[in-house]
Amino acid sequence: MTHGVTQLDPFGLEQLRTLAYAYYERFLPHFLNQPEGSMVEPATIEFSNRMKQKLGLAFLFEHKIRLNLPYFRSDPSLLPYTLFHEMTHLWLYDCLLDPGHTHRFYKKMREFDGTGLPVDPDVHVHSRVAAEGKFVYSCPNCKNRWYLRDQLKYSIYCGHCFDREGIEYFAEGLRVPARHEGSATDTNTAA
Repeated sequence: MTHGVTQLDPFGLEQLRTLAYAYYERFLPHFLNQPEGSMVEPATIEFSNRMKQKLGLAFLFEHKIRLNLPYFRSDPSLLPYTLFHEMTHLWLYDCLLDPGHTHRFYKKMREFDGTGLPVDPDVHVHSRVAAEGKFVYSCPNCKNRWYLRDQLKYSIYCGHCFDREGIEYFAEGLRVPARHEGSATDTNTAA
């Protein structure tokens, strides 16, 4: 064993967690005080042995990032790109913008090039750009949000609240300023 790392544990979980939070702190300036807005609260970062196909997931409402432990344990130098990717989803959600893989998402991801860190060659870089959801709905109880391309024709209720409380809180249209690539001050309504 050298420096707390064994053959079976090429990079310890605590070392990986420390590294992830160090990169998180390094990337925060990309997500604070931007023209579109700021990340509202700190994110929790966790690693999972159960992740097999995805490298990372952003749980928007919970403000949590889950990363693939076996993958990043084998090569921790590949962690920054996935972390930046998941932070971009959280930032867009916090800015009341569609957090999907839209043009706005990819524009933000281009900032990663300026970090000088490697882009993981095995990462599935999404080739399809999603249309931005223009209709925003929110749970009146927990404030979770959904971004849809089309206006709802039927009522939907919040699964988070139903699972927690057994109560159906129905989504309400949320009025947010529409923002386009060049403008952060448009006042059109999304829903």
